[in-house]
Amino acid sequence: MEKNFLNNYILDLLESLNQNLSSYMKVKESEYLHHLRVDIKKINAILSFAEKIFKTKYNANLLKLLFHDAGKIREIQINLNLLNAIPKPPLRLITRLRKEENTLSKEFIKNDVQYIFTIKHFRKNIRLPKLLSNKMTIAKYFINQKNKAEKILQNLDRGNLHRYRKKIKKLIYIYNALPKRIQNKIDIDIAVINKQQQWVGDWHDTYAAINFLSHEHPTILKSDYISNLRKNEKKQFDNLVVNLTNKNA
Repeated sequence: MEKNFLNNYILDLLESLNQNLSSYMKVKESEYLHHLRVDIKKINAILSFAEKIFKTKYNANLLKLLFHDAGKIREIQINLNLLNAIPKPPLRLITRLRKEENTLSKEFIKNDVQYIFTIKHFRKNIRLPKLLSNKMTIAKYFINQKNKAEKILQNLDRGNLHRYRKKIKKLIYIYNALPKRIQNKIDIDIAVINKQQQWVGDWHDTYAAINFLSHEHPTILKSDYISNLRKNEKKQFDNLVVNLTNKNA
């Protein structure tokens, strides 16, 4: 049985987090903010799993500020990519968002010492049990969490669809972190679940784009572009309702 498996996994994630933070500070490329946030999501997923398995509370709040600050910049970058892709891009809005991104990025870089200290403090204080729980306990955890996720599908609106994706993504993060010998004992089809979260992710990108454009660029609402976007979103949502409520999806 592997010793310190979860501790070592979190240490690897913290090292990746440090590297992505350092890389963004140097070159300010958006992909590093994305990877940084994924690192924190994976850490939070593992701590949530550990709390259920070991019946112990673990504090992940230390990384919340870094996650939030990176997210504000990342959201603007996603919206800028969206605006640059539409016909007749709104230049005034793009200029305003670029200024906001630049301001937030400068503030983020200015706080680098605080972020680095936070990661070090988190690494110093987080300690999980050296040994994993038995396979049956872990397998039961996955069954319970999968059942909770599937209950969301009983009332599948757009808000619940996003909630469902967050739950199954967390399961994927945890599953992928576990040793193969334990994965083999877990009664879920991870390939199907991963396919589902990709479907929902594609839909959510469209849904978020419509909401952003409706709020920030209302003059586009009567255009063919937004009309086609809405048709595509409805088609994606309707297909998801069918596929996700079909046990054989």
